[in-house]
Amino acid sequence: MTYDTRGKNVEVRRNDSPTGMPEVLELIRVAASETRRQILRLLPQGFDHPEDLAKKLKIRRTSVDKQLAELFEWGLVDRAAIFPPNGRPRIVYQVTQRGKDLLDLLERVVKEYTVAFKSDFARELESLEAKLAAGEIAEEMYFKRRKELETRYELAL
Repeated sequence: MTYDTRGKNVEVRRNDSPTGMPEVLELIRVAASETRRQILRLLPQGFDHPEDLAKKLKIRRTSVDKQLAELFEWGLVDRAAIFPPNGRPRIVYQVTQRGKDLLDLLERVVKEYTVAFKSDFARELESLEAKLAAGEIAEEMYFKRRKELETRYELAL
């Protein structure tokens, strides 16, 4: 709550989502789910029905339905009904252009981050090796610091 110039309470809303998070943060939360990203990757491969996705991902159908509902709500997937000659309609999903764009963006960001992370490791390791070669640090200290670097950068190695 904030106050206007006359001291009255004024509610200020930032384009919030239903959960109360600002939309950008909510979209990051949606995109951060590995299951949702896997669904976005699998849909173009022909796994377009929730049951197919559940089997492929080895998770419950209800979990897939929940993920698909959220992806649909954000416009990242569309759904359609296929009407077979006999039986009930089959609901299938496909990735929208917005979903493809988001997935591409995420994969590009991860790749760029990983490249930068590897570059940081190489630079720090080179500096450490230069100190060893110049006699500025003892071999024991070199191995200790190298192990620390490897631990810190293990995600990129």
